[in-house]
Amino acid sequence: MLSQQENFRSSIDQTIYAEINSKGTGQHKISCPSCQHTRKKNRRDKPLSVSVDSEKIIYYCHHCGVEGLIQTKGNVIQMNQKTNGTKPKKPVKIKSNGTSDKAVQWLNDRGISIETADRAGAVLLEKNNKPVIGFTFPLADSTDKYEAVKYRSANGTKDFWWENNATKLWGRQVHNDSLETIADTIVITEGEMDCLAILESFSEYANIQVYSVPNGAPSKISDSKVDPSEDGRFKYVWEEREKFENVGRVILATDSDTSGDVLADELSRRLNKARCYRVDYRGNKDANDLLLNTNKETVRDAILNAPPIPLHGLNDIEHYTDEFQSLYEQGVPSGVSTGFPSVDELFTVQTGMLYVVSGHAGDGKSAFLDQLIVNVGKNYGWKTCYCSFEKPPSLHSVQLAQILTGKPFFEGQNKRMNQEEKDYSENWIREHILFQDYMDGGMPTIESILEKSSSAIMRTGCRILVIDPFNFIHTTHKGLETDMVSDMLTKVQLHCKQHDIVCFFVAHPTKPFQKDGKKNIVTGIDIAKSYAWFSKADMGLTIYRGEDSVEVHCWKARWGWQSKTGMTKLTFNPVNGRYSEAEEVEDNFDWEI
Repeated sequence: MLSQQENFRSSIDQTIYAEINSKGTGQHKISCPSCQHTRKKNRRDKPLSVSVDSEKIIYYCHHCGVEGLIQTKGNVIQMNQKTNGTKPKKPVKIKSNGTSDKAVQWLNDRGISIETADRAGAVLLEKNNKPVIGFTFPLADSTDKYEAVKYRSANGTKDFWWENNATKLWGRQVHNDSLETIADTIVITEGEMDCLAILESFSEYANIQVYSVPNGAPSKISDSKVDPSEDGRFKYVWEEREKFENVGRVILATDSDTSGDVLADELSRRLNKARCYRVDYRGNKDANDLLLNTNKETVRDAILNAPPIPLHGLNDIEHYTDEFQSLYEQGVPSGVSTGFPSVDELFTVQTGMLYVVSGHAGDGKSAFLDQLIVNVGKNYGWKTCYCSFEKPPSLHSVQLAQILTGKPFFEGQNKRMNQEEKDYSENWIREHILFQDYMDGGMPTIESILEKSSSAIMRTGCRILVIDPFNFIHTTHKGLETDMVSDMLTKVQLHCKQHDIVCFFVAHPTKPFQKDGKKNIVTGIDIAKSYAWFSKADMGLTIYRGEDSVEVHCWKARWGWQSKTGMTKLTFNPVNGRYSEAEEVEDNFDWEI
């Protein structure tokens, strides 16, 4: 007798196999049988990526995360599915002897009425003879069963625990027909009690959308930012993206401490800083404290008059007082290492910046970036969104796998990676890399590239965008080409700053040779179409294949205290696609291979 879970797995596998069996080997995109029927928007999307070969079918849904492996032998399928937390869970049904008077009193002491709690979906009860509040995540087809419940003690101990788990925002759109609605606005709090405090403050004033993140602020912070190991806790941003789609103003009501600052910074990065505002609690820790220490009117005023998240624009020095003092005390952030000590002497990887990369065809521009991406991903956990027009994602993954393992992917003269090493590299790529795919015939524009990058940032917290190369980008610009390039690079720069990411933009030179027939070393003024490649770049790099090494040239360093112009040499191994410090490995291979 199959269990409910096994039936679920079998059903998904059978559906995928039936649809994909006639398509043949290769990479495919299809509808997801796990989540397609539950989606209210974008139902025509095909989020399920499927890789088919003669022995197996591997699939992964970019929307709900369901993944699995179907072993195939002829027409016989053997299910061996993994589900990443998407397997059905038994609904939660709350067992209660009625409302807990102690929990009600505790809630009242926090300035919140039982009516507000009830409207928002919070239940007050006794568990193990202790008063608790249950923050419920309702099922769409039930009034007394829940997807999950998050409990909090109501006796001052501040204990939290889950029955099931949810990666969704908590809260319900509480609507009173007698009140006007504050349109085009959503408020995000760090905790459920702050959500209730804001709802309480608006209960007699206006309808407003208020939600709490499900798991508070990140616990692991590095360099005043969310550590990449914490990216998974922001899954709700992607899963709840429909709530943000048609909202012009996102008010971040996070706590006024370091963790709250980091949470607000990460949310604004993913949701677009241009529409984000941060609440000033006027010396209080959070919304609930502000309510207790002042009144409802003050809370409303703090929410509705929250100042915008600073953008690069026209601001006075007061906008940057803290940052200005930090620069004085701690100096300029150095960025993260490229993984090459000699290259780090020239530049490091700094978010908020545009890196223009050039060089002659075949000199190793893309290979160098692949190595850099792997280095940064392994050392810091950073995720990358690739827009690589010259390499299909499957073959690009082969190159990344070779760098990761140090071994060839295919059979040949050198010992290839074994199955375990191949699986390791595949899992690593799945966790750290997203590919923009235009193989379905869509025309890539800079707008579509940046839109997909924004989705990658929202979904996984990507910190790197690679565009490789420029000449595949479609444009309808009717003016001068130099103006077109300048406008495009401005959009990329703003995208980098608004989302605090780094972009590596590959552009080919227009002059491949000097007059004597020798290859020239490309600089920004040699790149095709526009001088803007030089002027707009924060960092300008050239990869140049010399006679016995690969040279990395830095020809533009906008900020002299962060980087410098100059050159260093690396050694390239064509067997595995790896770069290394020139002095570390003897260069004994034939470049003409």
